[in-house]
Amino acid sequence: MSTTRRTQVAASRAAALAAAVVAVLMLALPQQWGGGGGRVSLLPAADAKTLERDVFALIALYQEVKDRSPEWNKQMAAWPIHTCSLNGTCGVDPCGLDWEGQWPHISCRYQWDWDRSLPRVVTNFHMPDMALNGPLPRALALFENITELDMDTNQLTGPLPAEWACLDNLIEIDFSKNRLSGTIPPEWGVLERLTELELDGNSGLSGCIPEGAPPLERLCGGLLSSLPCPGFTTDRMIGTATSGTRIRGRCAPYPGGKAALTAGLRCPRLTDFRDSILAFFGRKADASSPASGPIAMASEQVGPAGVKLEYIADSRTPQRSFLGGLFGGGGGGGGSSSSTTRK
Repeated sequence: MSTTRRTQVAASRAAALAAAVVAVLMLALPQQWGGGGGRVSLLPAADAKTLERDVFALIALYQEVKDRSPEWNKQMAAWPIHTCSLNGTCGVDPCGLDWEGQWPHISCRYQWDWDRSLPRVVTNFHMPDMALNGPLPRALALFENITELDMDTNQLTGPLPAEWACLDNLIEIDFSKNRLSGTIPPEWGVLERLTELELDGNSGLSGCIPEGAPPLERLCGGLLSSLPCPGFTTDRMIGTATSGTRIRGRCAPYPGGKAALTAGLRCPRLTDFRDSILAFFGRKADASSPASGPIAMASEQVGPAGVKLEYIADSRTPQRSFLGGLFGGGGGGGGSSSSTTRK
């Protein structure tokens, strides 16, 4: 056999071996990561970037707020959203492979060590101090892997949505210095990972802090605190901030506890926003059209389990501090987790 022929045969065998390895790995991957024949990505895994579910959620959010005011329109105009297609992909991908994301106001964190083939998910939403008005956008509840919602120092109004209790990855909610009213939903007490709840400066808020919500704001880290500072923020004060509100004290335990709260919770789905998403693409929803299609398929998607905050220390339980390390005080602490079902 000639040298050229041997080279060609070797190359062919290497390509076949690589294809076999990829096939085996895809079967071994968890279903929600696109392996094992699971219904997650509408794209081949090698091409996946942002999970289609989150792409459609961004479109639903855009449609909901873009015409509210010139301030909202200005911020939404910065999104390259018109590069997106009805198959759930975008010419300028929202997450890409950059942990900060490629669109303004969103981040896709805690995924930096994932394989490039895995779809990314939106984890952080930041729009502080932008003179934004109106009620809190309903579409924010569609980002099932979101860890932070930050829209402080705006002019947002209305109540706090109970359905945010569906977002069980939330570690920080910051809507301080707005014009919100009502009470903290008791359902928020099921958010076991929630570490920072900043509602100060909303004079229209009243009532009490639900059982299960973070304790009142207190100092973390340093020489005198046994409470570790979480890695997701540089703020030395963590917990529930209520100054400038009429919120007072802890609520009594909810009758029936967390089971009763989650039983009555309805979590929004992409299909609830189907008409709006189709309108973005210049299409009208037909009541007689089949329920299948890219939006319905994306509505069933689940983000990779690896985004479950494995990089974030539990800061709701006192752990070893600097002084504790010197003098033997403090110990580790982990929290249990709960989840809600999208009905």
